[in-house]
Amino acid sequence: MAADDPATRAQPSSTTERNVKHVVLGDLLFQTWYQSIYPEDLVSKDTDRLYVCRWCFRYSCDEHAYAKHTRLCPHRKSPPGVKVYEQGGYSVWELDGEHHKLYAQNLSLFAKLFLDHKSVFFDVVSFFYYLLVFTDPADPDSYHVLGFFSKEKLSWDANNLACILVFPPYQHKQLGKLLMGVSYKISAWERDSGLIGGPERPLSEMGRKSYARFWEERVARHLLLHGWKAEDAEEAAVPQKSKSPKGPKKRPAHELMTVQDIGLATGMLTEDVITALRGLGVVQPATPAKKRKSKDSSGATSAGGDSIVTIRKTTVLEWAKSHHMALWDPVKDEGFHGKWAPTDLDEESNGGSNESGDG
Repeated sequence: MAADDPATRAQPSSTTERNVKHVVLGDLLFQTWYQSIYPEDLVSKDTDRLYVCRWCFRYSCDEHAYAKHTRLCPHRKSPPGVKVYEQGGYSVWELDGEHHKLYAQNLSLFAKLFLDHKSVFFDVVSFFYYLLVFTDPADPDSYHVLGFFSKEKLSWDANNLACILVFPPYQHKQLGKLLMGVSYKISAWERDSGLIGGPERPLSEMGRKSYARFWEERVARHLLLHGWKAEDAEEAAVPQKSKSPKGPKKRPAHELMTVQDIGLATGMLTEDVITALRGLGVVQPATPAKKRKSKDSSGATSAGGDSIVTIRKTTVLEWAKSHHMALWDPVKDEGFHGKWAPTDLDEESNGGSNESGDG
């Protein structure tokens, strides 16, 4: 199953083969992108409009049967599973495909209408599903499922995500990054520190673009915030004028780190770190002097082999500002619930500081 976040996916061409042309999700009507494998005895090969329950994804071609179901849907008040994250009206719910088999199957069939690469529809027992939900504070009894990601319970390739989708009406709101961030947080906590992974390969074209931007921001935050307290990080990244111009110039702090170090710190594969560094465009060849004195190579990382390169925090900060990147990770540790909720020990290890910023 390929990871796919079609946040900027264009509308399908008229030649795209689709057995369902449009879907009604709650009170929203929108066009499908790809063909799904709905049972032909329930959904014909040329269905113009398919009605899908916005709470459980049960489907019907009959508008009256659909309306009757929505009045009785058992998930009208709450999604299935357990809440694992909540922040600013958005929440993520974890459900086990084995315990909520029909729900997971219906969700997978619906998702295929918007995912080019997806192969698991009915064998859902070996997957967890994480629903992205929005609850309007003005109407707490009403919620909307905006998208989801799935992950294998046991992945031999250490994948932290199998597929990802933000439903078309809710795209262009940075919600894909929120789901990716949650997937990396959960994977970092449930696995040994030495075991890192990423999304299942191969990635679709849009999946590569979405993850490349996510990785760039993740690495940029690490380079900017590494070794600094929260209140000093942004100030430290900007060169300060000396109070005594006549005095000797103070050499900037330097640190040597490898691509593997960054990968372990961010929970990213080495190849993904390299992709991010190249995308950031902040890597500069090291001068001969720095090559001879590697201990003085500022923020230096090896972008391949044993080569030494230089990365300046000021350059990374310029990239972050030009791309309107929030300095702090939008996924907050304190937003996690249940088994993922931070403990007092976690807070002590983080220096007791809480990250803040908009997502």
